[in-house]
Amino acid sequence: MEGLVGYLNEIYDNCKLPFNVYVDGESVFETNPVESSKDFSEHTFFMGKNKIVIEIEKNHKDALKFIEFCIKTKYKDKYSNKEKVVVDLLNNNFVTKEKIDDLPYSENITYLISINIREKLEEAIEALKNIYDNTEVIILKYNESINLIGVFEDIEEHVSSINETINTSVYKKCYISYSKIDDYENLMSIYLKCMNKIELGKKYKILNNIYSQEDLLFEEMLEGLNDDIKVKINEKFEEAFSQMDEDIIKTIETFMKLDLNLSEAAKQLYVHRNTLIYRLDKIQKYTGCDIRKFNDACLFKIAFYVWKQKINTNKNYLKQN
Repeated sequence: MEGLVGYLNEIYDNCKLPFNVYVDGESVFETNPVESSKDFSEHTFFMGKNKIVIEIEKNHKDALKFIEFCIKTKYKDKYSNKEKVVVDLLNNNFVTKEKIDDLPYSENITYLISINIREKLEEAIEALKNIYDNTEVIILKYNESINLIGVFEDIEEHVSSINETINTSVYKKCYISYSKIDDYENLMSIYLKCMNKIELGKKYKILNNIYSQEDLLFEEMLEGLNDDIKVKINEKFEEAFSQMDEDIIKTIETFMKLDLNLSEAAKQLYVHRNTLIYRLDKIQKYTGCDIRKFNDACLFKIAFYVWKQKINTNKNYLKQN
């Protein structure tokens, strides 16, 4: 527990009462070792997964709760100060190097994880704080998103666990994007990129809901197409796409997601390989593109996502009116 011994020294300097502290059975602090011949009292409490035992002479037992309060307050204050520093960085406010240096950092494994969830943000935050309790991970709400900052050695495992925790604790779908923090002074930019990935994933209805900074590059390219090109693409393909039912649409999305792999796509769609081939032939008949071929698949994917973007835009407009 980082800084605990320093905090205990401060408490002792102020109260001058000798006491000992054990964390998970190991002695971490002794001001005046309690002799076995003396009567003493002890008090046990937990901070996260750590069991903390305070030991003090019996005639000073009333101080046990006070020492517990001081320890918990110190940790709470330190965590709260770090949150304020992160919010200042996200708002692009000036933060001193001294304060930045107090944030968790380890080269190449320090990450920002941003989470978008429509409802139950507070419940989701509490669930995440439970699994990251007693760690240096900072968890805070910012602009209606949940953000975690910390050192994550296996980032894929962490984001998968976070996704599962939210799904099972608040029963809501979430979108997650994560990125390395190379320099805390770039935190606002990193956050905006994470949120942009999430918006792209929602906009194009990507099946996956977890995005690294290497993901959705294709969708970012589509965002760069000018409107005239999108209109021309829709003029050519819109009629064909409009004839496709839900099974065909799902087939396209799955086949593309699995890198044009027939066997894997058939398995994930729970259809026979011949059924999948029949559907792909049908797509070729509608559009003139055989998406089993790389060049056709590239053109088709651009057209398909431009069409999906138009459909989603129209749906959103109708909802608002």
